[in-house]
Amino acid sequence: MKEQHKAFLQMILDNRDKVEQKIKENPNFITELVQHSIKNSSDILYNGFDKDKDNELKDVRKYTEDFNNRLYKTWKKPIDYFESLIELISSYTYSFTETFYEEAYKNNNLLFNALQNIQARALLVSRECLTLIKNGYPDGAFSRWRTIYELSVIGKLLYDENNDDLCERYLNYYHIQEYKDEKTSRERGHQDHTDESFKILEQNYNLMISKYGSNYAKGDYGWVNNLFNKNRVIFQEIKDRVDMDKLYGYYKLSSTYIHGNHKANEESLGLIPNLEKLKLVGPSNYGLSIPMQNVAISLVHISTYFFLTYSNLDVWTACSIMNKFLDKIIVESNKVQVKIEQKENKLRKIYSKVLITSFKGKNNSSSILLNNIRANLTDKLELTNSFITSEKELKQKIDKSKYKYIISFGQKPNSNKLYIELFGNKNDDKLETLFPYKKLASFLKENNIEYVISKNAGNYLCNNIYYEGMKYINDKSLDAKMIFIHIPSINTEFNFETVTKVISNFIQMLADETN
Repeated sequence: MKEQHKAFLQMILDNRDKVEQKIKENPNFITELVQHSIKNSSDILYNGFDKDKDNELKDVRKYTEDFNNRLYKTWKKPIDYFESLIELISSYTYSFTETFYEEAYKNNNLLFNALQNIQARALLVSRECLTLIKNGYPDGAFSRWRTIYELSVIGKLLYDENNDDLCERYLNYYHIQEYKDEKTSRERGHQDHTDESFKILEQNYNLMISKYGSNYAKGDYGWVNNLFNKNRVIFQEIKDRVDMDKLYGYYKLSSTYIHGNHKANEESLGLIPNLEKLKLVGPSNYGLSIPMQNVAISLVHISTYFFLTYSNLDVWTACSIMNKFLDKIIVESNKVQVKIEQKENKLRKIYSKVLITSFKGKNNSSSILLNNIRANLTDKLELTNSFITSEKELKQKIDKSKYKYIISFGQKPNSNKLYIELFGNKNDDKLETLFPYKKLASFLKENNIEYVISKNAGNYLCNNIYYEGMKYINDKSLDAKMIFIHIPSINTEFNFETVTKVISNFIQMLADETN
């Protein structure tokens, strides 16, 4: 974008004598000449753009349509499950509301009322996320999911407490927010309400204060101040009370794509990590798994709380079906994400040097960890919970690539630390790892992750796959090093988000070293 500027300067040089004479006659000549040039040029260019805009937009829209078709072809299975889940929940909601609304209204069931409002909004935002996902905007969908997560936390609090006074406070807090918003708008010289309407808002506000006390209007969550016996409650305190930490790391990460910090300028869910830096200014067919999974999880949570306000066999069946769809979404979206990474690496002639494994299971912490690890140049394998089958699956996977490192994860109940296993045992044979476990231990220590160096991997599936994996490597004389790491189960007080991030960084470091 220098052509016009260069042409203008050249014109000045070509007519230097005339220009100097004009400046003597009028000191503002250059300024006026620049303004005249800008106006004439912009008029000509604008008219050209305006004339051609229909053709330009036709090309853009054709490209967008073709891209969306390719994206859907790639993500068909998980998107179909995701959209079906939303439609299924919409159908259940209609049937559930039609069945119990009259009873709820008659009995003044405030929990039903509050959760109905929360779930309705969650469904709306879920559809917004679906639209963003279908069009290749994972960061946008991830940012909108943040709202659904907040709704799920608030819904869980109301459901757990099952307190009419709390539900009433939640519903009535609308009057506090409406008055505050209008008051702020008026202070800035703008108003949405007439003066008469504003007086009614003020009356309702004062009525709420007289009913609940002055603390009711303090903070964004004043409706819950009384429950916590505090003057001002923040969202994190509500989240802690209802024990919904598992997605909180993602919640914090999603704020990156909302606020104006530089990190979001450098990183995007739509870019495969650790490849060359790109500036994403349009849609991407990568990175849709995390927002898709998170939206599905939070929507199922909220819907479950709402449906369980009138619990019966039909409701329990509906909840079970929702979770079956959720399981499919998680599995299928992870498959597509990994497939895209592998395809991209193959095109660039970059091959995975690290294999990470876990055991299958919806509530198996090793599976949850595996599916949330983000590291390029890394293959993932979920093993069947069977001695013979898991051995076969691991050996077949090892045969397909020249891995330098194999990191296997398994669940260790009744623990709140990582266990780095040094030995695999079978009968009287004991194999010791050649993996650089001291480097791993040092990395965990630097990142404040508690761990134990263990010499006993147990006597079940974890130990068996560890022993068989190392034995296969030795028998085949492969240049690979294997380690087994036990992690706590999901029902323990353990920060999986932090551990996932730290282990992802360590695995990426190994992958980078091998290429």
